[in-house]
Amino acid sequence: MNDTAQAVLRWKLGHQLFHLHLATMNGLLLQGEHALEKSHWPELEAVFGRLTVLYDAATATMRYAADFSQELYERVIRPSMAPPFMTPGFSGVLNIEHEQMLNRLTALRRGFKSADRAGRAPGDVRDAATRLWSAQSRNRRHHIFVCEQFVPEGKSLLSEFFHSRQSTTDEERES
Repeated sequence: MNDTAQAVLRWKLGHQLFHLHLATMNGLLLQGEHALEKSHWPELEAVFGRLTVLYDAATATMRYAADFSQELYERVIRPSMAPPFMTPGFSGVLNIEHEQMLNRLTALRRGFKSADRAGRAPGDVRDAATRLWSAQSRNRRHHIFVCEQFVPEGKSLLSEFFHSRQSTTDEERES
């Protein structure tokens, strides 16, 4: 398999795996929300542990998916995420499952911190939560690294789309 085919395969498989991670995380976050509401601490600790593993797996998957050159990204991968292959302004931030996961995790984190401040959360559950937040932080740092590796100037397809729309709107106003 040549380098181009390998890059495409890695990119596609990595994103398919990430989708599975998101689906699993969303299910676990619903379980975690229920466990927190009922103060089922051992269940919540187990959910935090599984989410930590999934966050670390998502980080490893990201590393796998992006293990190719910037030249291949610019020549093959990035154009595949732009018209005519995708709608203008395509972005991973528009992924509904990812948005749901972030919203659910934020809600669970707030709810847990409230329970912890009230003195209700056992230390083992607090430790599991801390490991989860650390895994999330590692994942975000790695995502920033990947973005900088491929798009050092930070121009996402979505920001380019909004910039081009703004430029078009400005030109229309001037004419």
